[in-house]
Amino acid sequence: MTTFERTESWAPLTFDRSEYEARIARARKACAAAKLDALLLFNQESLFYLFGYDQIGYWVYQVAVFPADGRPPIAICRAPDELVLKESPFIGDVRVWYDDSAIGPGEMTANALGDLGLLGRRVRVGIEMKSHALLAHHYDGLKSALSGAVELIDASDIISELRLVKSPAEIALFRAAARFMDVGFATASATVRPGVRELDVHAAVLARMHAAGADIPALPPPIMSGPRTLMQTHGSATDRVIRDGEPFVIEIGAASRCYHAVGVQSWAIGAPPPEAERLHAALVDALESGFEIIRPGHPVGDLARHVRARLEQRGYSRAGRHVGYGTGIGYAPSWLDHLRLKTTDPHLFEPGMTIFYFIGSLTADARASLYVGEPVLVTESGYERVSKTPHRFAQG
Repeated sequence: MTTFERTESWAPLTFDRSEYEARIARARKACAAAKLDALLLFNQESLFYLFGYDQIGYWVYQVAVFPADGRPPIAICRAPDELVLKESPFIGDVRVWYDDSAIGPGEMTANALGDLGLLGRRVRVGIEMKSHALLAHHYDGLKSALSGAVELIDASDIISELRLVKSPAEIALFRAAARFMDVGFATASATVRPGVRELDVHAAVLARMHAAGADIPALPPPIMSGPRTLMQTHGSATDRVIRDGEPFVIEIGAASRCYHAVGVQSWAIGAPPPEAERLHAALVDALESGFEIIRPGHPVGDLARHVRARLEQRGYSRAGRHVGYGTGIGYAPSWLDHLRLKTTDPHLFEPGMTIFYFIGSLTADARASLYVGEPVLVTESGYERVSKTPHRFAQG
């Protein structure tokens, strides 16, 4: 009889164990600052960041009950994810709920808090409300199970804030993702031409990035041609055939171990209308002018104000809209960090921030929308442009 011998972890940690331990310590410190006794962590990004837990079934209820006093977390999940969670060295107890369990996951969460001695009207429990993984149905079930036994505090930004500044190991993954992204843009440039479908470009880009070593991105690359560019990077590829003389926009988020680098390009297919060329030139000018603002200690809002003003000098508007956001760990449906490059964002640029810096607008006749942008690393002295793909409208 043959016995199976496991010779390696099937869910290896992305980083050295000491990096996770430092993150967990910072999370506990942040809880203390917010006067929280525990956190209920629902975001898949938070669970990956703190515990190395990586999976894609977070559309069902899963939570890590994270005590602020240093005790190991208790995780609650469905049966398919039990073994993955148990593989993490940072989870103390994994409890499984089933479709036909006698008690629901909300009640199991309340029980876990009780087992930790964290039920009581003076107990403050933070919860990640801004989570795609916490459905309203499950939130109602959790509130009902707790029935006022603790004070629930919206603590959605506790871990998100910790994730904004990347470690050297995280930055290495960001740079790798940027290299994969450049492979994607080079492939798109070589593939796009009149008579080709948007889906053909999509297939070629993903195939080449994965062949180069990229992971599955949080989102498929938004691809739009002709009048579909009016979807403003919120459109996925279709079977529409690309035609001569029209613009083409593609946004690529490439991933390395869940860390994303994102860029966007607008190209001319053949000879586009002169108005599209004028807009593209104005966008590149505004984008380039803003790099002088990206440096440690400078308000993020100043970048948005500067770039929007520069674009308005050329006769185009991006009033009231952001010019980018932070990127990092990404799971569908988003690769965004808790940072928006907009006038009302309170953050200052810090070394180690990784951002997607872009600008876009409509042509004067409102027949097309163009975008340009790229991934940028904030450094001790300013910034690093990690992409090698230039912003050239004409291809070939």
